[in-house]
Amino acid sequence: MKGIVSCVVAFASLVVIFGIHSSIFAAEETSSIMCDNGTVNIGDMEVDVQAKCGEPNSQNMNEWVYNFGPDQPVYTVIFSEGKVVRILEDEWGD
Repeated sequence: MKGIVSCVVAFASLVVIFGIHSSIFAAEETSSIMCDNGTVNIGDMEVDVQAKCGEPNSQNMNEWVYNFGPDQPVYTVIFSEGKVVRILEDEWGD
């Protein structure tokens, strides 16, 4: 029984440590992205984002992810009704 309790405590400690660690690197909101063909801002239409930044590296229904390389953050552009409503800046790209 002591062994099980020790394992549970150790696992809980790792979860807490990992949770604190991952919050340090959490994405931050930003109001714009500088792209080769212009600046993307909150309120821009999907077509404008694509014209300014090109095709996203990945996308699902309402989130486009742009990874501009190792010297730049990764940006997630979130759309609602075809317009940018949020831009998240995350850790550096590949």
